[in-house]
Amino acid sequence: MIVAVGATGQREAHLLRGVLDMCVLAVLTSEPTHAYEVVERLRAKGFETVGYGSVYPLVTRLRRQGLLSQETRPSPTGPPRHVLSVTPLGEQSLVEWRDRWQRVTATVSDVVSELGEGIDEGRVSS
Repeated sequence: MIVAVGATGQREAHLLRGVLDMCVLAVLTSEPTHAYEVVERLRAKGFETVGYGSVYPLVTRLRRQGLLSQETRPSPTGPPRHVLSVTPLGEQSLVEWRDRWQRVTATVSDVVSELGEGIDEGRVSS
């Protein structure tokens, strides 16, 4: 079966939506920063398709859920920055999400590894 490029991109977008909250919290546990820098860090880690239009509403939602806090700090250049940091509830949620993620990825790896030699490069039997 050949999968259309658009369908592959759509699947990747669905996967990303499912893990982006966890990744944003993880990025912010290393060092509190503003949303623009969160996007830059995610891109540096390989999430090239993550945009500001995805992250800004996401951090707003995480703040409303009590997982992030925001503090306004002066900027050496330009307007004040809204610096985000992970709350204790956010840290707890991140640990729970990470544990769930590890269980899910282990399960998926087990299932996919069973395919083993049944897959030729570039071709899957139906």
